[in-house]
Amino acid sequence: MYKLISIIFIASLISACSIKEPRVSFGKKCIEKGNSIAYSYVWLYDKETGLYADENTCDKIKKD
Repeated sequence: MYKLISIIFIASLISACSIKEPRVSFGKKCIEKGNSIAYSYVWLYDKETGLYADENTCDKIKKD
């Protein structure tokens, strides 16, 4: 289990190479893209531009 988490964490850091000032945010946050809502529990973002995802957008997800 810890091996899998480590691999995912390292892979996410490698994929963030294009971000000049990378930051990590944990917790469920959502972002609206067109007619759909994307969510994640781990967000990588640039310190300068900030994180566009937030918890309030998650309320827009339809619950069945």
